[in-house]
Amino acid sequence: MPSLPSIQQANSQAANKTRIVAVMMGGTGGIGAATCRELVASFKKPKLYIVGRSESAASHLTRELEAINSSAEVHFIQSDLSLIRNADEVCLSVAQKESAIDLLFLTAGILNPKGRNDTEEGLDKMYSLMYFSRIRAVANLLPLLINAATKGSPSRVISVLGAGNEGKIFKDDLPMKHNYSLKACSGQGIAMHTLSLEYLARGNPDVSFLHVYPGPVRGTNIMEGFGQPLKGVIGVLMLLAAPFTMSVRECAARQLFLITNEAFKAKGRDRSGSSLAVFRVGADSEILPESPLVAGYIKDGMMEQVWEFTQSTFASVLGRGKEF
Repeated sequence: MPSLPSIQQANSQAANKTRIVAVMMGGTGGIGAATCRELVASFKKPKLYIVGRSESAASHLTRELEAINSSAEVHFIQSDLSLIRNADEVCLSVAQKESAIDLLFLTAGILNPKGRNDTEEGLDKMYSLMYFSRIRAVANLLPLLINAATKGSPSRVISVLGAGNEGKIFKDDLPMKHNYSLKACSGQGIAMHTLSLEYLARGNPDVSFLHVYPGPVRGTNIMEGFGQPLKGVIGVLMLLAAPFTMSVRECAARQLFLITNEAFKAKGRDRSGSSLAVFRVGADSEILPESPLVAGYIKDGMMEQVWEFTQSTFASVLGRGKEF
């Protein structure tokens, strides 16, 4: 495991790069906001599109980022990313302003222990945030990421979720209508996330795809779905467990390492040493060992099945034939 000092040293060597155009989905708090701070401190002229729900949090963060780096260009897009149509609108807004982006960084999500909580689009909110909305954004913005790669930029998609925690996929219940629980939905959503990123990575070898597990991180809003008093109890337990958890600042430093380090550049068409095109990265910033479960899913054709289900879900939610 690279120590924090070694991560910081590597980051300092990558510091003062001239520019980056980044879309930060879920960027107004927690890991997303902390990573924004790392980016504006490390790049001379960063341009960030920060997507989130809270305008007040975004205003505070924008002032903070501009104080760190007066050359930073920060744009806030207010959106509830649990709705697929909103993810489309965000991507369209970015595409109208940029022909290329260097980084798509995805952190939006909640944990829901209370059972299905469907959005107006008929998808469970937690499931949509952890899977559908993220994959839709990646697919929509791929042309801009490819354009950046064509120009020689280290074009990357980084989704901070749960690599290494892939679970059972209920192949007869991909919509999670009948087997829903926090554990079941998380395990299936994480596994589907890895498979869909792998599908996209195989078709786009010049873009780097990372599925990252941050580990237990203090100072995030991931528990907001628990409500009080359980949320408060968990907060106290996190404080007591501080020696075994990671601060959001350290987590963000590790994300910057993943954004800038050559070890995570696109694999191209040569995947020697790995059966996967996607990087699965653990909380220690190391590439995870090959997963027999993921390999089995791919061998059994589940990757293609998941992708087809995802596309049919988008068509059902948004209207058949609707393309970004």
